[in-house]
Amino acid sequence: MERTQELFEKIEGYLAKTLSKEELLAFEKEMETNSELIHEVEKQRELHHVLSDTDTLNFKEKLQKISAEVKQERSVSNTKISQFSYWKIVASIIVILGIGTLLWNNINKTDDFSELYAFYYEPYPLEDVTRGDTANELSEIMKNYTQGNYEKVISELTKTTSLVASEQFTLYLGNSYLNIGKEQEALLQFKKISDTSKYYEDAIWYSALTYLKLGEIKKSSELLTVIIQYDGIYKEKAVQLMEKFKEL
Repeated sequence: MERTQELFEKIEGYLAKTLSKEELLAFEKEMETNSELIHEVEKQRELHHVLSDTDTLNFKEKLQKISAEVKQERSVSNTKISQFSYWKIVASIIVILGIGTLLWNNINKTDDFSELYAFYYEPYPLEDVTRGDTANELSEIMKNYTQGNYEKVISELTKTTSLVASEQFTLYLGNSYLNIGKEQEALLQFKKISDTSKYYEDAIWYSALTYLKLGEIKKSSELLTVIIQYDGIYKEKAVQLMEKFKEL
């Protein structure tokens, strides 16, 4: 995917929620079929997290201060840069490298998280559902889910109250949100499933993967620990993921 200024601005608008309704719908529709775009969005989201970090902000402030001092000294003497100025410039390069390394390490980690997520994530499988009064509606929802038409699944499920109340369909809805880059909405769905439900382990697993996708490894690890203690069908994968986290 070509990284253009226009693409950058669209992603910024999406993350800042400043796109118009039409632009948002078009962007989310493109994300449905463009995995590279989803990857770019996640990288930019992580960059936002890094730039809001206190250490990074301190770096930026130092760089701005050094730059201002060097400019002031140059204005005093245009013929020669003083030895003091020289070391200021060297210091500024160190600061730039410090920021660059910090950003690079975090972006590399984001790539690692994305790869892990892509490796372990599979949409929650469809189960047989028997509801005579909504047979045609169910058939269309399940068809769209199977084909990856997640926007349509979300549209249908959110307007069909009898299905939204079903924990099984809550998982489908959560997975649909997850597949179009709406991780927070996905988490809200997974959290609706109670710890007494037969779908509880599934909900915890997909919540852990969602936090992994967001790069929130501490939260993901906490849920993976719950899964390991639960000792169910996801235990082996949870153990593997925890080992992978140690390598990052």
